[in-house]
Amino acid sequence: MPRVRSAASALLLFTGVAHLVYYFAGPGAAGGPGMAVFGVIYFALGLALRRPGAWPLWLSVLLPAVGGLGGSGMLRESFDPVLALFVAIDVAAVACCLWLIATRRRA
Repeated sequence: MPRVRSAASALLLFTGVAHLVYYFAGPGAAGGPGMAVFGVIYFALGLALRRPGAWPLWLSVLLPAVGGLGGSGMLRESFDPVLALFVAIDVAAVACCLWLIATRRRA
């Protein structure tokens, strides 16, 4: 498995667990149930990236991009450093997967 794919997988696994921990241990069900749903989705994507194939790459671009856009909208309302970290991880994971897709097409 390429290192970039491993890095994207590790980022998604970490952020999946972190979303769930933040939802259940954060202040007042932080971020609502969407936080927990995205936590489960990100964890599943992190596991899927460990398998070969292109479909996990495409899903790992699409779903974290949606989550990052939603998180950035929440950041505009009120700044939360944990949420900013989640958005940064989304951006990094999407960048890794886009790079893998781009280099795969050219090869």
